[in-house]
Amino acid sequence: MTPEQKAKLDSDYQKDVLDCENSSLRILPPAPTSTMDTSDTTQADFDAHDLHHDSFQDMFMKAVITEDAKLRFQPLDVLPCANVQVEKYTTCRNPGTLVCSSCRLVSYCSKECQKHHWRLHKIDCKNRMRSDTWKPIWVLERRKPSFISGESETAEQEFARRWRDKFSVGMALWGNTPAMDVINLSDNERNNERDFSLAFVASGDLRHVILTANSLPSNYSGHLKILLNDHTPNVVCRNVILLLILGTIPDENLAADIALHFWYSAFMPIEYKLRISAIVVKFLRSMNENGDCMGFTLGPSSSLSCASQDMASPFFQHIISPSGKMDDFQAEYDLVRGAPSRRDFRDRMYSQLRPSHRVAFQEYRRFGIILPFGAMNAHFNVPNHSLFSFSGQWLQTDFADPLESWDLKEVVSAGKAHGAQSEDIYGCLYFFLSDQLRMFARRLREFKISFTVSNLDATSLSLDIQKDKLATYGIPRSIRFDRIHVSNILDANYVGVTIVLKHWAPFLSKTNTASIVGYFMNWVALQEDGRASDAGNQAIKKAMDRMIADGRVPFPSHTSMKNNSVFRDLGDFETTLFLAMGSLDIFYDNYPPFSAFLKNQGLVSILRRENLRLRERHTIVPHRRQTPLDGAPDGLPRFTDADSWYYYTQVSSNSGFERYVEFSWA
Repeated sequence: MTPEQKAKLDSDYQKDVLDCENSSLRILPPAPTSTMDTSDTTQADFDAHDLHHDSFQDMFMKAVITEDAKLRFQPLDVLPCANVQVEKYTTCRNPGTLVCSSCRLVSYCSKECQKHHWRLHKIDCKNRMRSDTWKPIWVLERRKPSFISGESETAEQEFARRWRDKFSVGMALWGNTPAMDVINLSDNERNNERDFSLAFVASGDLRHVILTANSLPSNYSGHLKILLNDHTPNVVCRNVILLLILGTIPDENLAADIALHFWYSAFMPIEYKLRISAIVVKFLRSMNENGDCMGFTLGPSSSLSCASQDMASPFFQHIISPSGKMDDFQAEYDLVRGAPSRRDFRDRMYSQLRPSHRVAFQEYRRFGIILPFGAMNAHFNVPNHSLFSFSGQWLQTDFADPLESWDLKEVVSAGKAHGAQSEDIYGCLYFFLSDQLRMFARRLREFKISFTVSNLDATSLSLDIQKDKLATYGIPRSIRFDRIHVSNILDANYVGVTIVLKHWAPFLSKTNTASIVGYFMNWVALQEDGRASDAGNQAIKKAMDRMIADGRVPFPSHTSMKNNSVFRDLGDFETTLFLAMGSLDIFYDNYPPFSAFLKNQGLVSILRRENLRLRERHTIVPHRRQTPLDGAPDGLPRFTDADSWYYYTQVSSNSGFERYVEFSWA
């Protein structure tokens, strides 16, 4: 390929992937009618000492009340008409009911709106990424993709390589496995009046807490006592602020929308930033001189207590600090999401997506905002500091995606109920999250939920409970938990299964349904035959035979593939095969090597010492995703239709070797 040809390809790629304007391009400052300005003294001219002045809080609250009444773009309850005119700050306020038959990414209220908007929408609708002939950049440049090293790698070598790539390493502020209901009342206690004590000892974000509370029946009348702990101050601060937003803003729809964008969007409206700042100021002023907060009210029934937040205090102040230059944060976000060195990795993701999903993913990666496709976003004009470091660097990986945190079939179903199409996957996510957050805000008002938040590593937390250091916050040494969720600190590269059980088994309630729940993500790096590719030719052949029988092979001529568009022909059979083989672990029975791994980690002796057992029949979460809850530990994932396979293997980045475990009393 000549330099001129390569330059032309690069130019076309930039035009297609990075520079294509659409109907909601964020090119304007805050709306002209807004009374707020990102340089306004209300937001910019304060320091930590201001937080303790009554006059400062009064000024905040007065500004908040004024701005709440003037929100120009209200939270969405149904899919809006896509006739958005960004330059005029105008939108059609009617619901979108007539879907664009070509891309199915947007809908209009009428033919007139569709015709009026076509000059803008055609740029997205005719985006070449939607073409069946679209090819990833390495195919166009006739070279091997950079994610194929040319040499075979063990799982351990693959993990090490990923850690060396700065864009592959970052905080997991949105989680990396779908939310789980840790109570699952219908299969366990079956008592709507029962009190529960739940410990999330390495909580990550709030997704498990929210799904657990929302899954309880509306007539639940027990008391939920929740210990919420994480060793990362930024994670703790974000969780506290989400609880404050959802528990103190009376307007359920507004609370959910602010929480949604604080949780998942890289930018937000200045009005939302101001509201969050006012809430945080009030919370910080409620702390005593030791940085403790006890019994902060979250509505009429729920409360929040925080053990010493001295470590977290700088993060609270960072989150509500002056916004800085929007251009700087946008440039940092673009640098990570659009890093040239990661272009092959992005195209690898795009290559496995359906055409309109490629454009939807592109839209989200460009703007970092959870909204229906084409919805007005020009008023998202301040950065979400909680997703950036003190120095303004993006905190997560370049592939961080909130879709990883939820069941995608439920996401799409919720989106459709509000008028969105499955092609608008992030629009579906917006409505799904809105539903979940509104319901959780309602739960905070109607249920009795007591939160105790701490910022310790999981082992130090257990020691502090034993020493009765958390009794003041509602967690005495005598407490016993009905569920202890330990996330993936069971992995040997974190805390390890033997240490986790040693520290937390003593706090497990003495009931048949009580359990310690967690999962392993990195175990295959320590187990020689943990992955199909490392288990020998016979295991590979067996998994491949299952893959072929299920119609998931990358050979277009295969009879089972004629009506199956799972894998696209990328013009390079070796790369096509490589991508398809990423799904081989789904068809590999990894239970025997997983059992060997657990034995090597000393599980047998720790179970005997603590009088625990490893459940064979689960009651909280399946052994592997896409298997029945009560299925055998050697069960393989099953896919009922093309969508379930597509969402699991192409839209989500599931490895296929994650394993969930439940421990109960022997």
